[in-house]
Amino acid sequence: MHFRKIIEGVTGPVRSAAAALSQRLSFNDAAGEHHRFRRIATVGLAAAVFTGTGATAAWAISNTDEPVEETAAVEQAPATTEEATTEEAAPATEEPTEEATTEPAPEPVVEETTEEPAGPVDIDVEGIDDEQEANAVTIIETGKDMGFDENGWAVALATAMQEAKLYNAASNDVPESWDYTDSDVHYEDHDSVGIFQQRTSMGWGSVEELMDVSTSASKFYGTLEDVDGWEDMSIASAAQAVQVSAFPDYYAQWEDLAWSIIDAYESAS
Repeated sequence: MHFRKIIEGVTGPVRSAAAALSQRLSFNDAAGEHHRFRRIATVGLAAAVFTGTGATAAWAISNTDEPVEETAAVEQAPATTEEATTEEAAPATEEPTEEATTEPAPEPVVEETTEEPAGPVDIDVEGIDDEQEANAVTIIETGKDMGFDENGWAVALATAMQEAKLYNAASNDVPESWDYTDSDVHYEDHDSVGIFQQRTSMGWGSVEELMDVSTSASKFYGTLEDVDGWEDMSIASAAQAVQVSAFPDYYAQWEDLAWSIIDAYESAS
């Protein structure tokens, strides 16, 4: 009995507070069920029984004016990560570079060249001019080509010096002869023409042939070759054997000059 009074004394205020709160907050929804706030009050009262005095519970419940809807409001922090504002550099587009197309170096072309014949040998001999020197070289090289040595050259040179002074001389008696020479020198001795004053009437050849220094010299050498033992003769005697001149001794005076020309030629060759 005593225990029951104690319980009533403790819970009496709580029941009174609960009833008051029930009237204050009581409303039915469309289905006739109490709103969830009554459940909150009941839970609060039950907790008050075990945790505090009735007066405390009554105060807590009576001061609950509005339902506190528990909302787990989570404040979302604003994004703190800055978006990258630096534009990502576009990959550099390399302009297409023309690949090195170095062609292999061409192989050297070795041109086949035929050796040009050397020009006329230029000699310088005292006592004769350039025209005479040029004719003297032609006489030597013609004899050389025909296989003659210095003795044959000397005979031919002494003969040409005696007959036409080493000029390719024309003749006014043979007007055609002027068509084949650049020399101003001329002699009139029958039909004799050219550097050896050979005569067409004596069978030496045509005027054109006899006015060509090399051809005229080859005719002289050819005749000299036919002279037996000319190699053992003096220059004058060998020359006379070919020319059959009215003045056979005149050839000897040109022997020294002939050898001077030969020396100059061999030195310049």
